[in-house]
This record gives sequence, structure tokens and C-alpha cells, in this order.
Amino acid sequence: MKQLRNGLLILVTLMFLISCASTYPGRYNTQRGAAIGAGLGALSGQLIGRNTKSTLIGAGVGTLVGAIVGNAVDQHHQIVREAALTNRRVVYYDHKNEQAIEAIPGPEDQQTKCRKVTKREWDKGYLVSERVEEVCEGEKLTSEY
Repeated sequence: MKQLRNGLLILVTLMFLISCASTYPGRYNTQRGAAIGAGLGALSGQLIGRNTKSTLIGAGVGTLVGAIVGNAVDQHHQIVREAALTNRRVVYYDHKNEQAIEAIPGPEDQQTKCRKVTKREWDKGYLVSERVEEVCEGEKLTSEY
């Protein structure tokens, strides 16, 4: 019975942490990742160790891993937002110049205040992936696109 109560407590805490994380797309993934990681880590620690120490260790490790993953996602979204905001091509290189991420903004839609940005990822001079992302900074003025 005690294990069921602890499991439910952890599940409720996890749901609370996830609901507190920002839901605005493309931003604050570091915080969201940390919150989700903490909850999942605590739940995993409790299931594996079945004691408070294991739960706390799991929560700590989950927070760290979740924040690292969320931060990586934030960095990948940053280049697209920067290109859309400045209306200029932006390129980020790694410290060895072997990998690069390039963002090329397109024209802004005056009705929706959205801009399509082509994002390309390069590895050792070869194009690895290319996709188009849409960045909307203003509010939509009409109900149609």
C-alpha cells in the first residue's frame, strides 16, 4: 500500500511539473525538459530502488539529462528565430568547422505575420537535412491563411 501511495504521489508531482512547464512552441525547452526529466527520473528511481534516496537520485539525474536535451532543442530553434527576426541568412558553425546549421529566411506573409525559414544542417561539407520551419512573431489578423 505504501508503494502505491508513493507511486501516486510521484505521478501527481510529475503531472504538476509538466503542467507548469511553458507550452509556447519553440521556447523554454530547457525548463520543460528539466521538469519532465525530474518527474520521470523520480518515478524511475522509486520503481528501481523503492526508497527515498533512489527517488531523489533519479530526480536529480532526470533533471540534468532533461535540461541538457531541452537546451539542445532550444539552440536548434534559436537560429531559425534569429534568421526570421533579422531577415538575413544566419550560419552557426561548431568549433571545428565540420558541422554547420544554416537558416535562410523567406518573405513575410503580411496577413499572418509569419515567415518561412529554410533550415539546412551540414556535416563535413555535405547537406544532411533540409526543412522549412515557420516563425510567427505577430498575431494573426484574419481567420484565414
